[in-house]
Amino acid sequence: MEDSQQLLEEIVLPDEIQRYRTVYEKAREANQITDQNKFSFAYCLVRSKAKADVRHGLQLLKELYDSTTKDSDKRDYLFYLALGNARLNDYETALKFLDAILHVQPGNHQAKNLKDEVNRRMTREGYIGAGIAVGAGALVIGGIAAAAIALLKK
Repeated sequence: MEDSQQLLEEIVLPDEIQRYRTVYEKAREANQITDQNKFSFAYCLVRSKAKADVRHGLQLLKELYDSTTKDSDKRDYLFYLALGNARLNDYETALKFLDAILHVQPGNHQAKNLKDEVNRRMTREGYIGAGIAVGAGALVIGGIAAAAIALLKK
């Protein structure tokens, strides 16, 4: 559980992202991209603070997922697709990827722990979202009431 929380909050520094980007770009220019260097770059990107980097990492992971026939690799790609989507607060998509893993490997503790953390965040943010909505509603009602009182006093 704590590992999943840490994984969702871990940030890769821009210097490290640039180092992996350089390796990936050089391999691409030489037409020598391997699944390993593509995955390393994608994994680095999904842990970036920049949402654009996370989205790029998700795109690379999807390409890797679509191009492999190895079940173990597919599981890894699904897990990191879930991680990246959770980092973007797209919890429903993250849960779909995690459920896909758990459908095939019901005892996968890593996927279970991340799913529990995603569900916790959805609940917490749902309550926060509901609290903001209730607060905004109270402000609107308070404003209407104040305007009505002001009109009655005239």
